[in-house]
Amino acid sequence: MVLSLALISSISLETFTSPTRFEQRLYYDIQLWVCLYFLTEFFVLFSLSPQKGRFLLRNFLFIFLYIPYLNLFEYYSLSFSDETAYVLRLVPLVRGGVALVLLTRITIKNNITSLFVSYIVIFVALCYFQTLTFYIFESGVNPEVKTYGDAAWWAALTVTTVGSNIIAVTTMGKVCTALLAVIGMTTFPIFTVYITTLVHRLNANEKAGML
Repeated sequence: MVLSLALISSISLETFTSPTRFEQRLYYDIQLWVCLYFLTEFFVLFSLSPQKGRFLLRNFLFIFLYIPYLNLFEYYSLSFSDETAYVLRLVPLVRGGVALVLLTRITIKNNITSLFVSYIVIFVALCYFQTLTFYIFESGVNPEVKTYGDAAWWAALTVTTVGSNIIAVTTMGKVCTALLAVIGMTTFPIFTVYITTLVHRLNANEKAGML
């Protein structure tokens, strides 16, 4: 969790302070060491597991989140589009999201509440990284995106499906807009269901207390 927070902090710092949009070195270096730690942890747990086949089956996909793709591509002089390179920056952060959800489920005993909090965590994380990506690709290209605050305003109106006055001009910006609208449409109904469940539970407890 701490290492994932280090990744989030470094990618945020570079996004807000880098004079260029894509030539950023801090995150490359931090991501390399974090991914190496994740890989080491995976293989140590694998070697200690009494049921290695079951462990590998349950955690095999995680290994793809621990590979420092950007560093490998740079080492072998492989070139990709800016869109691909920036998306690959976010891959190791998925591991932190999974860990945070598991921590939430462990610390909160009520299953419904823990599930709801997990959804909120995922929702906030997705919105944040969408704003970072939108800001990186639209700033300097879109005259309506001058600061991160503009990207945050775009996200707030897009995720609520109200519709933003900031129109994406890059391909990645358009992809972010579509994804964020889908995230909003699929996540907000969960809030309604949770509140409805709480109301029904309170009514049931009140009726039980009256008997």
